[in-house]
Amino acid sequence: MSASIFDLKNITPNDAMLAQELGVAMDWLNQIRDFIENNYGDLSLEWKYCGQKSGWVLKIFNKKRNVLFVVPLHGSFKIAFTFGEKAFNIIMDSDVPDYIKQALLNASKYTEGRPVQLLISSNEQLPPVLELIVIKLKS
Repeated sequence: MSASIFDLKNITPNDAMLAQELGVAMDWLNQIRDFIENNYGDLSLEWKYCGQKSGWVLKIFNKKRNVLFVVPLHGSFKIAFTFGEKAFNIIMDSDVPDYIKQALLNASKYTEGRPVQLLISSNEQLPPVLELIVIKLKS
């Protein structure tokens, strides 16, 4: 994962810190959080320190299932998903943009699935992310 802007192990980030660093991108993250909660219920968040190189990342869960990771950046963020084979096949047959399909095709395949990271730097990038969430939570 890319390095988070939050890299001090002894300081766990919170929503106020996140909002300050993300700026308008906090609205996009809130749309993702609201989408999961409104469509799938039980949403939980957990900050996880992933080491000095990666820093703090925000894990988003639905009913104890890991949905995605958020890597905070200045004014934007990265979303990291891992898709199993079933979800991978659904994505390949879907209307998800080709750049996402190509990223998944190029991704290393691990026991838990194929990881993909997407930079979210504008509101226009949210629809494919929401579609990926639907696929992830259906598979």
